[in-house]
Amino acid sequence: MFHITPGYWAEGILQLGDRITEVDGETPKNSYPLRTFGYLEMASSVKVIRNSADGLQELSFSIPKHLTRNEVVFRLTLPGLAMLTFATFAAFVYRRKKDDPAAFYLILFFLSIGIAYLSSFSSARGDAIGRGILTLAFAAVPMMFLLFLNRYLERYGKRFSSPWVMASMWGGFILMLLVQAADYLGFREYNWLLMAYFAIGNIYILCRLIHEYVLHRQDDLKSLFKLTLLGHLVGFLPFLLLFGLPSLFAIPLIPPEFTAVFLLGLPMVYLYMFTTQRLFDIDFFLSRFSYYTMIAFVPTVLITALAVLILSQNQLKWVNWVQIFLVVYLMIIVFLFSKEFLDYRLRPKWSKDLNNFQGSLDRFSARISRVMKQADLERVLEQEIRSILPVKEVFFFRYDTDRTKDMKALPEQESATYIPSSDDEPISDRVNRELTESGRKFAVGTAVVLSKGLAVVIGQKRSGYHILWVGDKTNRTKFNLDELSWLKTLANYSAIVYENLYLIENLIDDLETEMSKRQGTPAWVLRMIFQLAEIERRKLASDLHDSALQDQLIWYRRLEAAMLDHELSPELQNDLTDIREGLLDVIHQIRETCNELRPPLLKEMGIVESLRSLFERQQIRANYSIEFEAGQLPDALSDDITLTLFRIVQELLMNASKHAQASRIWIELSQKDGIRLRYKDDGIGLAQESLDDSYQHMGLSGMKERVKSLSGKIRFFTEPGKGLEVDIWLPEETAAYEGEDRHDSNLAG
Repeated sequence: MFHITPGYWAEGILQLGDRITEVDGETPKNSYPLRTFGYLEMASSVKVIRNSADGLQELSFSIPKHLTRNEVVFRLTLPGLAMLTFATFAAFVYRRKKDDPAAFYLILFFLSIGIAYLSSFSSARGDAIGRGILTLAFAAVPMMFLLFLNRYLERYGKRFSSPWVMASMWGGFILMLLVQAADYLGFREYNWLLMAYFAIGNIYILCRLIHEYVLHRQDDLKSLFKLTLLGHLVGFLPFLLLFGLPSLFAIPLIPPEFTAVFLLGLPMVYLYMFTTQRLFDIDFFLSRFSYYTMIAFVPTVLITALAVLILSQNQLKWVNWVQIFLVVYLMIIVFLFSKEFLDYRLRPKWSKDLNNFQGSLDRFSARISRVMKQADLERVLEQEIRSILPVKEVFFFRYDTDRTKDMKALPEQESATYIPSSDDEPISDRVNRELTESGRKFAVGTAVVLSKGLAVVIGQKRSGYHILWVGDKTNRTKFNLDELSWLKTLANYSAIVYENLYLIENLIDDLETEMSKRQGTPAWVLRMIFQLAEIERRKLASDLHDSALQDQLIWYRRLEAAMLDHELSPELQNDLTDIREGLLDVIHQIRETCNELRPPLLKEMGIVESLRSLFERQQIRANYSIEFEAGQLPDALSDDITLTLFRIVQELLMNASKHAQASRIWIELSQKDGIRLRYKDDGIGLAQESLDDSYQHMGLSGMKERVKSLSGKIRFFTEPGKGLEVDIWLPEETAAYEGEDRHDSNLAG
């Protein structure tokens, strides 16, 4: 009984049950392929006896000389293309790495696979030479791979297989040659040894790769062994599981021609691994592959079910195709909408790297908000990169497109330090040269993969760029898409900080220029300083009100409750009463401090009513009387002038209380070609010539600066024993300025 392979010459000619009586006019035992290998090939004619309804019939058939379509595709075209591919890769390895000892064995590995695949056609037809070439090449595949890995891993200080294993493999290889010699001598029943040798060799390789991967899953060689293991699984596992091992039991699941197609993935994996310095990030690929495999399962099932349902309907064929198109189209639209939701909810949980990147961005954005110097920004950026990426080298450079030879490391104190690379060329020179040779147009976030490391533009100033250079990852993998996207986001954040630092730098330069021209501080700078001071006053008042004052009120109420709920001795009752009164004094003092730091309802009440309220509170604490006269003022005074007038009056009253020893104070506020504030007291006064020396002590210097910030004028009149007079004038255009105070709020205490 024989088996007829579908798609080949015997299909449609011979039938199961036919008994072969002659091959090319001779008895079947004289046919070498039939006698040696058990299949009928390399014949021109065949005569069989067939048991039909009419009885036994003797039939003669001429075997066609031309190849069938299956033979052309699977036994000639694909093996020929595979051999050409393997030979091309072998030539590429020889040209690029001919001095590398591992290159020789990798070339032999490629050629062994290609020759074994190509010779399978002639071997299947029973050609003795083809059979011998197949045996030699097929047995050499695991041997050459072990020799290649041993040589390749020497650069990492490792050995893949022990000497006794290699000795066993050599012994098996010699045995396969002896088996082939036995085939030539007419022996049979030894052909299974070749498949067993191939299977055992590759199973050993797979087990060793799994062992090495587990052993190095926490160090830098993890990606190397994972990529090698994946390549070997894709290339050899289908052949072993679907044809090799089942054929040992005479039950191959699929023809070897189909499984051999997977071998084409091998040269790509090992060529890439051998000729490049950076490996493909296999973890990145596998995480996405598993994620996309999971989310694609349900829509695939639905589309397939709907397609089967549509095709089962008795309709015109073109109607079925239109229905299938519409169903697939709508399903893909629904799937894309669903994918956005799944990416948001599932993907971060599926890939821990996404959570790391998001947490890193949150942490980095919080840290750079406190950065005030370029060196601080670069230190924060370097720390963040080292905490996320497995890299050892991170440097910052300045790249100038107008002066490409003047690249220097940042910060400047390190500009003369050359960081040597493995080829003794300084990193600064090499990065400069490769960026220039790339011809790229640079923008913030641009990432350029260099021969060593990655350069990312993190800032720009005129024709110069701030470059972040990140060395190769220690696991020798390339930067994946998520890492590149994360680095680009960091670069955009950094560019904003760089821009702010440049603005501050320009502001300081402008300030120095103005001060050198005018021999003094410009009014806009003074106004900005006072505005910043008021913001800090508001923050401090808010902190005092929300923390210290509230805590004092809580303790005061708890003390009152304790005094009411418990019977106390008279002595303890008196002590607690004193403590309660002390707490009330502290609460009152904090409230007054908050009111002084941030005048309550100044914006809502206006300057006149706010001053009246200030005078009422001040006369309770001070020993002087205040006479206040207010004329007609503009309805819309700017916040700046309102606050300035209030602060000046506060300072004058404080001066009268602490230094002037005044008993009466006169204050007048009116409008006359601007805003006019006049102050007079009956204090001790001082000599006019010593007034300048007293500015800092008495706070008068701050008044002058405040008035100057609004382009106004201030004059002081004083004599010993005749008190102090102050005359302030602010221009109308300043008084009419409308500004928005975003930090003001009512404070109830």
